[in-house]
Amino acid sequence: MQVIHGAHNYQDGPLTLALGNFDGVHLAHKEIIQQTVNKASREGTTSAVFILDPHPVRVLYPQKTFLMLSSLQERIEMLEQMGIDFLIVEEFTTKTSQLSPFCFVRETLVECLKAENIIVGFDYTFGRRGRGRAVHLLKWGEKLNFNVEIVKPVIIDNEVVSSSLIKGLISQGKVYKASRYLGYYFRRKGTVVGGEGRGKALGYPTANLKIPGGLLLPQNGVYLSMVEWRGGEYYGVTNVGVKPTFHTGGEVVVEIYLLDFNEDIYGEELIVRFLHRIREEKAFSSGTLLKDQIEKDVQTARKLLSSMDNYTIITARSSEKDSE
Repeated sequence: MQVIHGAHNYQDGPLTLALGNFDGVHLAHKEIIQQTVNKASREGTTSAVFILDPHPVRVLYPQKTFLMLSSLQERIEMLEQMGIDFLIVEEFTTKTSQLSPFCFVRETLVECLKAENIIVGFDYTFGRRGRGRAVHLLKWGEKLNFNVEIVKPVIIDNEVVSSSLIKGLISQGKVYKASRYLGYYFRRKGTVVGGEGRGKALGYPTANLKIPGGLLLPQNGVYLSMVEWRGGEYYGVTNVGVKPTFHTGGEVVVEIYLLDFNEDIYGEELIVRFLHRIREEKAFSSGTLLKDQIEKDVQTARKLLSSMDNYTIITARSSEKDSE
């Protein structure tokens, strides 16, 4: 997949183009992407995805804390795996935010990108103040000579799959339920950095993961996790929180105790997948009590692993209910 920054830099042939932010590339996004790839294949066009970066909320409302499910690089990797030919990344600025919906369609989608087919979700909005809707694309497609397909909502357990739904679940610690809508385990990638060594002193050495800013983390607590490192997969117990027992000042940290693991991984990049919430974050009156709780957490993690058939993900269409 080729990544192009700026629609004006696209110089190839006619496109079948998917529009959206695609934060998290969840199951509803995948439906749009798959339809884009399939239509491009049938009609002999090039498949592409168009996104705005940074997210409009960060530009228009900088005072708000706005956290993403996925970084741009993570979206690039997932879209490439799905067979998209081009990713068009358009810089979003206060100036571009003033572009009317019709001008955006005519100047960007038609004149720059030569879109023959446009595929969007049912709730897609665009242009100044988000006034453009999918129905406008249908209307203007007739005038400007492009086809439009509007993808119906993906509904699972009577819920419309959306990034906001998934963010809400993750913010509540319901990572297992969120995985049903994502289509994969929620994950964070980071680099192992030096810590204070308290875990090692307690007999449970942890890898402290530095996560890039601007990305969502699960609600503070302890989680069963799966960690990817150098092509291998390892289970662990991951704490997301502020270390209240030691009063470290309120900065949220991600610490992972890897089960049956004894490697030096300082400076290494890890991907941690959050499988299941074990408990909330707690403050303990002594290191001894904390050590006892960590031991219980490890036992709980092992029981979960043994009872969940290697924690195979429930498919998105499954009618089983979340265990959380």
